Amino acid sequence: MTIQAELEEDPQISQARRRIGLVLQDKWRIDDLLGVGGMAAVYGATHRNGKRVAVKMLHTEFSHDDEIRARFLQEGYAANAIQHDGAVSVLDDDVAPDGAAFIVMELLDGETVERRWEKSARRLPVAEVLTIADQLLDVLVSAHERSVVHRDIKPENLFITRAGTLKVLDFGIAKLFQRSDSKSQATRAGMVMGTPAFMAPEQALARWDEVDGRTDLWAVGATMFTLLTGQHVHDAPSPQEQVIRSATAPARPIGAVASGVPERVAAIVDRALEFERTKRFPDARAMQEAVRAELSSSPGGTVTVSALARPSGTLPRVAAADAITHPSAETLFDTTRASVPSVHSLALERESRLTEAGKLRVVIANAQGAYTAAKKRAVDVAADVEAARAEQSSLEQWVSRQVGTRTAAVESARAAVRQQMIALARQAIEDRKTFGGEFDVARANVNKLGRVSAAATRDVVVHEAALDVYDAPSLRKGVVLMGIGAILALALLAAPIVWRATRVIEPPIPTTTTTAPVR
Repeated sequence: MTIQAELEEDPQISQARRRIGLVLQDKWRIDDLLGVGGMAAVYGATHRNGKRVAVKMLHTEFSHDDEIRARFLQEGYAANAIQHDGAVSVLDDDVAPDGAAFIVMELLDGETVERRWEKSARRLPVAEVLTIADQLLDVLVSAHERSVVHRDIKPENLFITRAGTLKVLDFGIAKLFQRSDSKSQATRAGMVMGTPAFMAPEQALARWDEVDGRTDLWAVGATMFTLLTGQHVHDAPSPQEQVIRSATAPARPIGAVASGVPERVAAIVDRALEFERTKRFPDARAMQEAVRAELSSSPGGTVTVSALARPSGTLPRVAAADAITHPSAETLFDTTRASVPSVHSLALERESRLTEAGKLRVVIANAQGAYTAAKKRAVDVAADVEAARAEQSSLEQWVSRQVGTRTAAVESARAAVRQQMIALARQAIEDRKTFGGEFDVARANVNKLGRVSAAATRDVVVHEAALDVYDAPSLRKGVVLMGIGAILALALLAAPIVWRATRVIEPPIPTTTTTAPVR
């Protein structure tokens, strides 16, 4: 089974693909699928007036959960409440014909800070990090003034457009203090919400009455810490242990992790990461002023927005909800009962794992596509090589034919020249008038060869005549007579030898004598 077939069998991806071509509320036409996460799918869509947007649609199975649906729609309310260009604006929200809730957002073109950080060997220059922090804090100033706390600030939720503008993504778990029911729904006692590596201590302890703008400032400091050092504030083998360390241990000084960070920049990061809220910056504006002071005093001067822009063609086109394709977009832990997790916690754990599986499937599909393209290119190259070899062979055969033809012509010309030279030599030898005594030896040798050749010719004639008069019966008779004579000669020679070898020689008869007895 191919990778594409496996992808098609995934129910969420199949369901998401089936929505392509639908028109939502008679105005938003879904054009293409941009990504699939554990909770939602993101599409590229076009309004009936031609405006391109991103549509984030909650999976149908989650749309019937009132709490998840409310938290999903809250993203639009929180982002629009900020009224800042750095917050992704939500244009519409409604329910699709299949019952899935959706929100319509602006479509962004660029890359996340996390992706840029990964491509830069997990280190960003100090000036670039300060510029990102400046723009991020500018958004948070506006958000905190309107009583909105993001609660999930991290590199993955920060997006840089091609123009160099920073956009803050995923207000799905943002806290709206003016909503009286927000605490009862999204911040129940014992439920930890956010990303462990970027959680302030009060957030890791689920003390929602203590969560305020300074909680986001701790996440800003953790983001700067990671972008500058390539490490998290609290290193741990699992997210659960990371939450525990965030809740109980002070942050490591950034100077102890990366020695190349300027002292005043390190002081800004360390202050934002103070364990006690009262020791952090009092608000986002105070931290922004410190960041801007360091930017203006840096050797390169103030870093403008254009410093974040990258050359055209280097950034992929993604939707505003790019963060949903990452498994850590929302991490929730139920701390009320350690042994029996809540249903909501299990649902969110499933969401995280489905998101990771979706990411892996997309990566595998892209790899499969790249492999297929590379294989096709290899086949094309092999065909080109074979064609070149055939052309080379044909050329070699043509050259061989040309060489053979010319070699035969040369040999023929050489033979003709030799014959002419021999004829000229003979004429020279015979011409005594022109050529004198220096050719006498050559003439004698030629005459001798001529006589030898004439004698050989006569011998050939004699042998041919003998063959013509050859009498086969007489020859056979002579051979028979000669054979008989040879046999008789052998018999005469062998007879005495046989006689001597076979005759019997009798012994002589002894003479009788009388001997007198001895007395």
